[in-house]
Amino acid sequence: VNTLGVMLLIFTPLPYMDASASWAFRSRWQRALVGAAGMIIELFLAAIAAMVWANTGDGLVHSLAFNVMVVGSVSSLLFNGNPLLRFDAYYILIDILDIPNLYQKSAQQWFYFGDRYLLGTPGAQSPAQDRWEWWWMTSYGVLSFFYRLMITVGIVMFVLDQWFVVGLLMFSVAFYTLNGMPLYKFY
Repeated sequence: VNTLGVMLLIFTPLPYMDASASWAFRSRWQRALVGAAGMIIELFLAAIAAMVWANTGDGLVHSLAFNVMVVGSVSSLLFNGNPLLRFDAYYILIDILDIPNLYQKSAQQWFYFGDRYLLGTPGAQSPAQDRWEWWWMTSYGVLSFFYRLMITVGIVMFVLDQWFVVGLLMFSVAFYTLNGMPLYKFY
């Protein structure tokens, strides 16, 4: 592991590491296991914290155990464990499917649909190599867009409730990122 650190996700510090050295493995299953290692550790720590929380009374240890349990399990399942976001499960999925850059190719697939069917460009070509890849790119593009939208709206609503001005700023950035940038790239 060459890089480790802590990132802020919804103002919550979460550890991360760069596991790109696993790309040297020939087996996609070995690469997938390395990608899953972080989630396995998070869930393991959340399980230990759940046992500590269940066996302690009110106090600092009880509160810390509860926070570790919730953050470890929720972040693992909603963020790292969901292949629709480009975190651990996404890289596991692309290793298992053997479709590198699925997110970018899915975006290209949807730009192809817009170019071909909205603008009527007859020479537009899909980035998919075969029907199986076409199905994965099309499905992944739709599902990941709506999941990102749902997560973004949830985060913005939470921040709006806590800090209104910061929430408005986040809304503006999110709106531009989800709508403005793709439209700009399209034209």
